[in-house]
Amino acid sequence: MVNVNRRINIKIEDSLVLRLSILYMTIVSLISSWYFLELSIDYISFVIFLTTIGFLFSYKNRYKSNIILKLLMTFLMLYFLREFFRNLLSQPYDPRIPLAVFLINLNTIHSFDLPTRIDLSFSFFISLILMVISGIFARESTFIVFLFFYIIGLTLTLALLNNYRPSIKYLSSIILLASLISFLIFPMIPKSLPFTFRQDIMSQIIQRISTYRGEIRTPDNYTNFYLYKLPEGRNIPPLPYNPENYFGFAPFVDLRQRGFPSSTLIFRVLTPYPIYHRGLAFDTYNGFGWYQSLEEKVDVINTVNQPFDLDKTLNTEENLIRATYFIEKDLNNLVFLPYNSKKLYFPAPFIYKDIEDDIRSPFDIPKKLIYTSLYMEKTFSAKALLNAKVPKITKSMERYLNLPNIPKRVKDLTLNITKNYETPWEKLMAIEKYLKENYPYSLDIPPLKDDLDAVDDFLFVTKKGYCEQFATAFAVMSRIIGIPSRFVTGFSPGRLNPWTGMYEIKNDNAHAWVEVYLEPIGWIPIDPTPESLKFIGERGLSNFSFFGLIFESLGNVLKGSIIFLYKLSTLYKLVISLTIILLIVYLMMRIINRYRMNKEDRIFEKVIRKLTKEKLITPGNSLYNSTRNLNKEIREFISDYYALKFAPLNDLERKRLRNELIKKGKIILKTKFSSQYPTNGQGLNKNHQK
Repeated sequence: MVNVNRRINIKIEDSLVLRLSILYMTIVSLISSWYFLELSIDYISFVIFLTTIGFLFSYKNRYKSNIILKLLMTFLMLYFLREFFRNLLSQPYDPRIPLAVFLINLNTIHSFDLPTRIDLSFSFFISLILMVISGIFARESTFIVFLFFYIIGLTLTLALLNNYRPSIKYLSSIILLASLISFLIFPMIPKSLPFTFRQDIMSQIIQRISTYRGEIRTPDNYTNFYLYKLPEGRNIPPLPYNPENYFGFAPFVDLRQRGFPSSTLIFRVLTPYPIYHRGLAFDTYNGFGWYQSLEEKVDVINTVNQPFDLDKTLNTEENLIRATYFIEKDLNNLVFLPYNSKKLYFPAPFIYKDIEDDIRSPFDIPKKLIYTSLYMEKTFSAKALLNAKVPKITKSMERYLNLPNIPKRVKDLTLNITKNYETPWEKLMAIEKYLKENYPYSLDIPPLKDDLDAVDDFLFVTKKGYCEQFATAFAVMSRIIGIPSRFVTGFSPGRLNPWTGMYEIKNDNAHAWVEVYLEPIGWIPIDPTPESLKFIGERGLSNFSFFGLIFESLGNVLKGSIIFLYKLSTLYKLVISLTIILLIVYLMMRIINRYRMNKEDRIFEKVIRKLTKEKLITPGNSLYNSTRNLNKEIREFISDYYALKFAPLNDLERKRLRNELIKKGKIILKTKFSSQYPTNGQGLNKNHQK
């Protein structure tokens, strides 16, 4: 049968090192895809096993036409293409995972037919695409480790593709370069790809029906939050402080709570710049806490097709900014959103919206859930703020002005601070300035006494506090001068991790601030806590030290690597599979080498290995220089081998010379040389044998 590849003059790739280098890159990209795309361990183990077998099979059969194999591969490719579109329809809001799985399947079957360098390049580029997709999904610095090992293989492969044989010095440079590039290139990996599909990221729809009716889910399932709203609620001691759950995300914000929050990661947010994440707003202050007076009034927002329209007046998504939330810890049913959110991609058939414009989920939000908000940046000009007026107080607005029995000295202080200002905005800024300049931020404050108002205690007794004290004081003082206000809890912008391009929001980023109502602007968020933005509508810069972040990231990489290795060690199936694969690769290489070498090649290799071991020849020197002072039998053996390989011999001469070569080789292999073997050219004699 005429070989097809030879007939059409296709150059077959014989480099085993190049093939192993591309196989290495493929395996690294597959493990990275498994880790960051959270694919099945059984699936990836099977894929790695098949891919390794495919690479070895294609090397052994690279000179064969493999027509039947190509037909089978064609049918499998069509099948996987069908599965790709089917998975795409079931997950239309994020095509990246179906695309990654399709490329993995395609590359697996393609690995069985890699005769040429062009075919190997296909696997090369698929591994590159898989690493990019993994980088897009990577929400932690551990990806740098995968990138490091991948860049080593990438650099080595590029050298081999250019017919350059890497030296030890070159390999050392590769490792150094990979370390540098891994840290620099990860932040530049885009977190979204320019697909023609919709890119707004969202988990698959959760259809389960819960018993919730829009109420605020309480942390740790406490049920006595509502008792604090009663007149005698002050007599009930505060709930135990939980450093893992912020007490502001509950039906009642108890200002008697004291403690230090943990730094547990809550969620990551992919958005262009730092933003506040609004959770709950409260209208009623009772002297020691906040609650919603109309919590039970919620509207159900349904949607047949995503997204949910939070603003019915806006029909387009143009000019909207995207914020994608990646949940890293189980939460209650509060949906945290940026200010001025217009549309929401959330994996539920319906959501709740309360009278304070808070959004709630019909179920507790689980870890790994993803949702996306499209919001509009809203800025306020200085002129608009100065011209803003106190609204006409309607019945629905009265609850934002109601106050309990506030001590007279609180009212007197407020009026004294604002007496020299005319406009509502100037008065608000005067209060904010006074609080920031006269009261330090501190988590270490004494308990609130039973007979004291929380604002009075903060302003005149403790004279320091954390965000809840600052926000409460500002809200109460705003009401004293007749400006409607409400107390808001959520999360501050967090910290930007440039290696992932995401803002990391931790439990100690839980925060409280205030919203005031002025006409014709509406609700204006203001953060009176020291070292915060003046008002939340303004854009801020992420505060981080680059070098500090470098060291912090190194720590995170090390921590993530340890976690990954532990996770890998617990996945016994993958460990066993990789061990089997490595064993198969080793055995196949031995078999391939023996298959490629005929008998005279094998015996020549054994003789050279023996002479090298006995230090009779020196590695790196030519055989001629190394053996010219050795005995006659060795020199004749080497001369016969080169004659057999390169001399123009007929079949009879080749057969005779081959038999003599094998015979001489066996004699040399049986000879036992002394450590002081003389190189006198006298041949192998009894004096030099043991």
